[in-house]
Amino acid sequence: MADGGAALAIAAAIASAASAAPAGAAGAEDSFQGKQITIHVGSGPGGAYDTFARLLARHFARHIPGNPAVVVTNVPGASGRRMINSIYNVAPKDGTAIGTGLSTLAFDPLMGEASQFDAQKLAWIGSSNKETAACIIWNGSPIKSIEDVKRRTTAVGSSGPSSTDSIYPNVLNALFGMQFKVVQGYASAPEMSLAIERGELDGRCGLTWSSLQSVNADWVSGKKIRIILQFALEKHPDLAGVPFVFDLAQSEEERQILTLWAAPNQMGRPYFTAPGTPPATVDLLRRAFDATIRDPAYVADAAKVGVGADPMTGEEVEALVKKVYATPQAIVEKAGVAAKGK
Repeated sequence: MADGGAALAIAAAIASAASAAPAGAAGAEDSFQGKQITIHVGSGPGGAYDTFARLLARHFARHIPGNPAVVVTNVPGASGRRMINSIYNVAPKDGTAIGTGLSTLAFDPLMGEASQFDAQKLAWIGSSNKETAACIIWNGSPIKSIEDVKRRTTAVGSSGPSSTDSIYPNVLNALFGMQFKVVQGYASAPEMSLAIERGELDGRCGLTWSSLQSVNADWVSGKKIRIILQFALEKHPDLAGVPFVFDLAQSEEERQILTLWAAPNQMGRPYFTAPGTPPATVDLLRRAFDATIRDPAYVADAAKVGVGADPMTGEEVEALVKKVYATPQAIVEKAGVAAKGK
């Protein structure tokens, strides 16, 4: 990818680091019989993470020995931090509690955020899809392009500081002189969508393309929004003509900072369980996850709700987390300052 050499390097490293894990131990195969697996979503109902989790829950049990019940519960709070801290510190270490939430949560400790978990010790199960984030503007707003954001204040919504809806506009402000005003505190994606439709916000800058397709499809089909920027390691084929964030970069340092913050998109919708879960159980869940994502019934169901499948294995997610944590400290510090905004 000529647009971001550092972005291509990190993508290549992820691919080379990933490898298939050996089959789980036979003793793990009966471990879920008669049990219930709960998927804890770190945001409110109705959003994209909730949609993906419930989609997975409808098909996951068929691929888990013992056919356990699989249910979903919503644990909103602090942009998912409440959920991830609970999985890490309180959840049983037997694979019955699975977490999913903002991919940026995994990098809170790296960025010096007060955290109660070590992302490199979480047992990563996989990711439903890779993501491309977008800055979207409601069609009633005077903002027509990313260049307009340099000239006038642009109000965008967010659930909290760990959300890409906060991080990405803050980074764009710091690196390129944008004038995004981040309005935090929205409890769910539907609440934010209503605020946009009412004109209380100009839009969002961190909403993923898959979310637009699955939750706000009418915004796209009805041309109710303008997509003014895509934020990812690679350009999305569906967004031809939409400005790419790496095209804004003028220096290697800017590209490195963008790469660090675009990398979480690569792990899109990640799932994990508590550290200390037996390796055989983790492997069982990983292979069950892989089989579920490939299951024709899952694929057909995903198509019905308007979401695509571009998954990552647990091993690939684990490799990505390790790669990001190897980012030079000087870049990490500058990226962290940029993400927090003024």
